[in-house]
Amino acid sequence: MSDDDPRGENGPMRFEVDHHSRTQASRGRFVTVLIVSVSAVLAGCSTSPPPAATPAIEPAAPSPSPSSVERPDVPAPPEQLTFDAGADLDPQVWLAGWHVEPIDMTNGYAVVYPRDDWEEKHLSDGCEASRSHRFSLDGLDLSLDDRTLSDQLLAQIVEIPVADISENGSDVPFPVVGRWPTTADFRVRAGDLSNGGAWLAAVRVFGALGSALIVQLECEPGSMTGATGQQMFDLLPQVAGADALEVGLGRVDWNIVEALAFDDGADLVESSNARWIDAALMQDAAWTFHEGESSGSWSFASADGDCTALYVQSRLGEDVYASGDREASDELLESSLDGTNSFAAENVVDGSFALAMPGNDFVATRLIEGSDAGVRWVTAARAFTGPRLGFLITVTCTTGDPLEVLEAVVAESAVQVVP
Repeated sequence: MSDDDPRGENGPMRFEVDHHSRTQASRGRFVTVLIVSVSAVLAGCSTSPPPAATPAIEPAAPSPSPSSVERPDVPAPPEQLTFDAGADLDPQVWLAGWHVEPIDMTNGYAVVYPRDDWEEKHLSDGCEASRSHRFSLDGLDLSLDDRTLSDQLLAQIVEIPVADISENGSDVPFPVVGRWPTTADFRVRAGDLSNGGAWLAAVRVFGALGSALIVQLECEPGSMTGATGQQMFDLLPQVAGADALEVGLGRVDWNIVEALAFDDGADLVESSNARWIDAALMQDAAWTFHEGESSGSWSFASADGDCTALYVQSRLGEDVYASGDREASDELLESSLDGTNSFAAENVVDGSFALAMPGNDFVATRLIEGSDAGVRWVTAARAFTGPRLGFLITVTCTTGDPLEVLEAVVAESAVQVVP
């Protein structure tokens, strides 16, 4: 911030961010949103509807894996990344930074964007949002707690006294990608520009990991002149993009996921997570979404009424007990057929789902075709024995080819995995 652009103050704020969701574990799918409310400290403050982030689902809570596969010794992260909990993060295990959606999967899928010389900017209607992270914290006393460190760095960035940040800043939880409902606490402050514009900045320092996440918003004079901190925070996901506010908590030994062959599943642990990404299919006019009648399932019906694609994500049942992901995927396939005579091991073949984003074939699956009472079907499955999660798609068609339809829906779907 320059001396000729001093920041004014618009008072202390108290934000509360809530993740409202339609969980796929209970009702089919969930849409992450940021809904912000401010305590009655700022006069005239109001809450506006927020934009929705990429639709995703809520995985069930991890349970002990019975698998005999030797897995890495990776402790579970804190349930919530509060300022106090940050001290419990082991820098030999965890890496924290912004999550960035890949343009493609050429370089894999990074839970945390791996560069620390990176900054991303977005412009919209006279406002600029920027975010960056640092993997070194020169000049900060890392013996201090995360809240104090975040206040100090925020004060440096916006060039106002740290006492002002400590007194008038707000605690705001940001979502952690792939680990819903885990959030990470940030320190946030907003104010006025001398030219009539408005600003907002949010910072989280992870002292134990030696890293910091920064996001800023500045608006020129105009529609946001005199904006409250609440209004600026409401605007942030609109300018930066809702996905831009997702924190990444990756593993030092496996931050970038390049593929998930069956053997790769041995590196997933109890605290690893996975979820369906099917936003593209939700937006495809050729398909109509239907919430599932049972926990962890939902479906899409083709516009011509001929085919149905059933999606399932659930805990692996007690009847799925195998030493590896390939064997467990076969057991998951068999159990999904409800004990019918349709399953024959010699008819099961290898297939694939996409990893992280549609358009690739990096997640190995097992697949079987069949027909019942003249209705043709195909089911593809992948079990992850570490976190005890199972993923299925079953396509049934009256006249069409279910395998061709499966390829079409898989092309608009992906499994996002956070090791």
